[in-house]
Amino acid sequence: MKTILRRAAVAAAVVLTVGLVGAPAAVAGGGHGGGGGRTILSAELAGSLTTDPVLFQTVAPGGADWVIGDGESRLRHDGRLDVKVEGLVLTSTGVNPVTQVAASVACNGAVVATTAVVPFSPTGDARIRATVTLPQRCLAPVVLLNPRGNAAVYIGVTGTEG
Repeated sequence: MKTILRRAAVAAAVVLTVGLVGAPAAVAGGGHGGGGGRTILSAELAGSLTTDPVLFQTVAPGGADWVIGDGESRLRHDGRLDVKVEGLVLTSTGVNPVTQVAASVACNGAVVATTAVVPFSPTGDARIRATVTLPQRCLAPVVLLNPRGNAAVYIGVTGTEG
């Protein structure tokens, strides 16, 4: 019986010690207050359809339907944005006619930042890694893919197809 109690006491001490040691790391990593590297959006991407809505009263879907093989975006509290797109092509032809793409970030119901353009392959592949300036409070974040950096048009958006 003493052995069981002793083991339980050691286990409790280990759990408490790990909890206390981990606490400074949580505070240093941002917690709920500073949040530099904390992820505020991690989402799949969907191709736009001509029947999709105009978003934020100013950003229209592309003039043709787009489909995506795979795409994901991750936005961190400090503005780091990572977008990976594979197979974003026109539904009608299966090809991407656009040579450059950028990403816009919307917070609080408005576009707040757009990245520089990056190469966009004929097979619809692109990778965007950028840091954007976000407002102090970024509610309901959304990432949009803009052809040729045109922030008034989106051909991809965070969400799901199907």
